[in-house]
Amino acid sequence: MTFISPSFVFKRNNSRTAVCMQIAEIEFYENARGGLHKLRTLSPLVNNAAVYLDVYKMNIALLWSEILNLLLRKEPKNDALFDFIRYSVEYLNTTEGDVANFNLFFLYRLVAFMGFRINTETYAEGALFNIHDGNFVAPGSGVSISGPNAAKAIYRLCTCQVEDLKEIPLDRQSRSMLLDIVLLFFGIHLNLDFNVKSIQVLREIFN
Repeated sequence: MTFISPSFVFKRNNSRTAVCMQIAEIEFYENARGGLHKLRTLSPLVNNAAVYLDVYKMNIALLWSEILNLLLRKEPKNDALFDFIRYSVEYLNTTEGDVANFNLFFLYRLVAFMGFRINTETYAEGALFNIHDGNFVAPGSGVSISGPNAAKAIYRLCTCQVEDLKEIPLDRQSRSMLLDIVLLFFGIHLNLDFNVKSIQVLREIFN
């Protein structure tokens, strides 16, 4: 949704700022004809100061916002999806460890909330990932988009607990490839074009 914001909404309380990936409660006047709705109040629910003070975390938040902006344009109300995004933002804000793998964890887990899934039950050692149906397949048995190492990483990102992410050994090149795979997966299944300049730039930054 797109809003027009009267200046007094933010002048009344300096803490009421709208920033990237801010989890907030809002009240607004609905424009029945669509287009711009008029913002009435904005109240942040989570203090994300650590995200905005950490350049690395902020770049991840920017990447998420660009992707979610494309994914959620026609998405109906989805409480489970909201809770997942809120939890992820809170984790990004509070964790003091390496969040590079968590960025991929968020994107690969996001798939399930969009109406399709990566079928981890089909995984076996040495399998490849089939980008078209979300299954893991034996080499030579279907259209794949990954080698066995990337497929194993995808399987682990989709099945591990968040505290075990540090056990997945990924370097910069591997993370970049896994990001490309999940964006392509979204693009195929939701008929979206992720070849946007902002995401390409952010990909280089956070890797």
